[in-house]
Amino acid sequence: MKKLVSLLCVLTVLLFLQTSASAAENEQNEKEGIVPSSATYTLAVIPTIDKSGMEEKERKVALRAIEDSMKKKYPKKTTKVVLLDEKTVAQAVRRNPFENYDAPVLSELVAVGKDLRADRLIYLSIEPIKREEDGFMVVVGTQTYASEISMKMKCVDLEKEDYIFNQLVVKEGSSSAVSFWKFGGASKSRAVKKAISACMEEFLNSFD
Repeated sequence: MKKLVSLLCVLTVLLFLQTSASAAENEQNEKEGIVPSSATYTLAVIPTIDKSGMEEKERKVALRAIEDSMKKKYPKKTTKVVLLDEKTVAQAVRRNPFENYDAPVLSELVAVGKDLRADRLIYLSIEPIKREEDGFMVVVGTQTYASEISMKMKCVDLEKEDYIFNQLVVKEGSSSAVSFWKFGGASKSRAVKKAISACMEEFLNSFD
């Protein structure tokens, strides 16, 4: 009976700590945000290049985070920006191939954008990821995953044939959790999502 009571106490503490950590993360996310665009233009977005070396699950989370960020910048119900579909953009890239797809130069991006008759063009690539793991474990333990994401982020004004934004943006996302034996634990995917979302926020908030 005493063992059962002790186990229940440990599980209660674990649940409390997990809930507190989740609430803190949610509160932090609520303070951040992407400002929706109020501008009017035609936008071409080249499919994201992934050189990160992430596992498939994390890769899907990263690409979904990019997609979600774009939806916040250009909400379908209110945006005046026309986003060209991915297939159309991919066809234009094939008609105007880059010498180095991982590092296209301005003239190559302009050629694709002009082909599409777009006003702006976005190019994104996820660079190799850096990770850290920390924590301890006896029966109850803590665990933290930290992911440093670097993204090459370019936005081109096709009328001026010049960059609006052209930087390597580096952000870190982390996930912490308390675990009990094999239950609970930090999430690599959550750490990746937070880092990608932070990169996208800096990028998308740099222009209307």
